[in-house]
Amino acid sequence: MLPLKHAKFFRKYFNHSQPENSPALPCQLKIVCQNQGYSPNDGAKKEKWLNSHCQRTHMSNLVIVPTYNEKENITDLVRAITALPVPFDILVIDDNSPDGTASLVKEMIPSFPNLHLMEREGKMGLGRAYIAGFDWALQRDYRYICEMDADFSHNPDDLVRLWDACENGGADLAIGSRYISGVNVVNWPMGRVLMSYIASMYVRMVTGMKIMDTTAGFKCYRREVLQNINPGHIRLIGYGFQIEMKFTAWLLGYKIVEVPIIFTDRKAGTSKMSGGIFGEAMWGVVRMKIVSIFRKPRRIAA
Repeated sequence: MLPLKHAKFFRKYFNHSQPENSPALPCQLKIVCQNQGYSPNDGAKKEKWLNSHCQRTHMSNLVIVPTYNEKENITDLVRAITALPVPFDILVIDDNSPDGTASLVKEMIPSFPNLHLMEREGKMGLGRAYIAGFDWALQRDYRYICEMDADFSHNPDDLVRLWDACENGGADLAIGSRYISGVNVVNWPMGRVLMSYIASMYVRMVTGMKIMDTTAGFKCYRREVLQNINPGHIRLIGYGFQIEMKFTAWLLGYKIVEVPIIFTDRKAGTSKMSGGIFGEAMWGVVRMKIVSIFRKPRRIAA
């Protein structure tokens, strides 16, 4: 029996036709189907069905996960992402975590062919971690490139919803939004909720964007968006990085869609948020807006 949470996904793709000469491709989706026991009949029919549903997604999706002292979360996160009905490669970018996060990821790689590790010498900022990950992704053939936190504040199941908003909903950038349908944050102190919500209001006021969750870090990009943004030119490197990336995509005229999510504060590990990161973002937004008045970005890639 097909689990209810995956029923809509497979119903949507069951009738998709595939090119006659499409090669059979191995795919994580095969593993998921077989492990969950909801593939069709055995034999050639089963193999043909599995291959047909792998054509659209195999090796085309990547999720980038920056880590610093996330040993308590990373194993469960990799397993959760790998079990999704849409296959994702996972790139962990570790900033020399003292708790041995990178060593744990290395131990997992033989068992998870979709898992990759990039190690950096130390903490160089969230923005720089993502820029390194985007560069890595654009050197390969990924069609959709996602960002998410390592601490389960972003529900891995929602990756499929962000991907679907781009693949089937026409979005160029899909944002996992805490504020598009009220305030959907769990286990945050009221002060932090207010700070985050007011920050998004401030960014909308300064920039003119109509995005409700301007500081969100749970996103899915079409490849061409990152090619045209050219993340190496993004100046803000901390919390403001997320704002500047959205602002640049908005200036370039890409379709941005907010997908409602429930954000849950981490249950394990320590938060990396600080007042300094928040302050850099607020001052950076003003500078970003002023620069955009005199120098607007242009699309360079098809």
